[in-house]
Amino acid sequence: MNLILNRNFELPADGWYQLAPLGEFPHAAAGVTQVIDEAACARMVSAFETVKNASGNFPGLLIDFDHFSLDAAKHSEAAGWITDLKFISPTSNSSLATTHNPHGGLYANIRWSDVGETAVRGGRYRFLSPVWAKSDCEDLGNDRLRPVRLLNAAVTNDPNLKGILPLSNSRTGTSATRHPTPGTGSPFDFSPLARNTNKEIHMQPVIDALLNKLNLPADTAEADLIAAIENMATADEVAALTNRAETAESSLADQQAAQLEADADAFCEANAALIENRDEVRARFIENRELTEAVFKNLKTQKPAVSTAADSRRPLHNRDSKVAATRNRDASASESRAVKIRNRAAEIMKAEGIVYTDAFRRAEQEFTD
Repeated sequence: MNLILNRNFELPADGWYQLAPLGEFPHAAAGVTQVIDEAACARMVSAFETVKNASGNFPGLLIDFDHFSLDAAKHSEAAGWITDLKFISPTSNSSLATTHNPHGGLYANIRWSDVGETAVRGGRYRFLSPVWAKSDCEDLGNDRLRPVRLLNAAVTNDPNLKGILPLSNSRTGTSATRHPTPGTGSPFDFSPLARNTNKEIHMQPVIDALLNKLNLPADTAEADLIAAIENMATADEVAALTNRAETAESSLADQQAAQLEADADAFCEANAALIENRDEVRARFIENRELTEAVFKNLKTQKPAVSTAADSRRPLHNRDSKVAATRNRDASASESRAVKIRNRAAEIMKAEGIVYTDAFRRAEQEFTD
C-alpha cells in the first residue's frame, strides 16, 4: 500500500506517485512472496511502454476505487489513469527518489478523473494499491514471484495488512517501518493478486465474448480492448440507429412498391392488344413480374388483317348509277324554274313598284300557268 497524500491532503505537484517500493513482500492470501526488485520494475516499465507505443490512442492503465473493477457484481468507475511508469533506483540522484521515497522503486504518473481528484484531494482515499496477475509474474521458485507487468491499480483505505502507518507520515519512525525487511509485512495491499487469479478464470469467457463481439484478435492488448469498449455505442445510440435504419427500410419498400405499380400499368398499356382482363394481368405482374413478362414474351404476335386490293379494272366515274343521274337532271330543272321565278319577280317589282312578296307570287303564277 502506498500513500497518495501527505498529512495535509496535498497532491504532489509533479504528478508522480510511488506505486511500489523495492523489497520482498509476502502475500498470505495467495501463499506467495512478491519480489519487487530492479528487474521487476524495469520489466513492468518496458511492458507498459510496449502497450502505450502500440496504441494510437492509449488511455492509460485504470486506477479504480477499492479494486471494484475486479468484481463483476460491483459498480466500478475510474479514479484516474496511469499515463507513464518509471523506475527510480535508490542510489539515483533523481528528485523523485529524494522527494517521494529515498528508497526508490516503481513510480507512476497519474491523470486523475474528476471524481478521483475530488476523492483524493478531500482525503477520502489515501493509499495506492498495485495489481498484477499471477500469470504476469516470473516464478522464481519456492513460492517467490517477480511481477513483470502491471495490470492496473486502485485507491483504497483498506490495506491488506492492518495497523500499518501511512508512508508519508512515518518519516519520524524507524527505517524498518518505511521499508520492511522480507517476511515482516508490507505497507501495500497486494490482496488483488489472489482475487485476480480467480477473477481471470471467471472473466475469461467474458473477455473472449467481448473480443469476438468487437472482432478483435485474441492477443489484443488490454489498453486496446478498453479503448474499443469505450467507443462502443450506448443503448440509446443503438436504438436511434436502429430506428433510422427501420425508417429507411420502410421508405425504400414504399418506393419499390410504387415503382412496381407504375411498371405494371406500363406493361398493361404496352400489351393492351393481347390482354382481355387487364386487372387480372396487372395483379399477376405485381405478384410475379418475371414470370408474367416471360409468358407474354413467348406469345405469338398477331399479324394485321390483309385488306383486299381494289379492282384496278373497274372504271371510275362521278355517279353511282343511272338513277342518280336522272335524279340529278330533275334537280337541275327544278333549280332552273326557281331561278326564272326569282328573276321575273325582280322585273315585276321594279316595273310596278310593288313589294317582293307580291311580285314573287305573280311571277310564280305566270310560270305555273
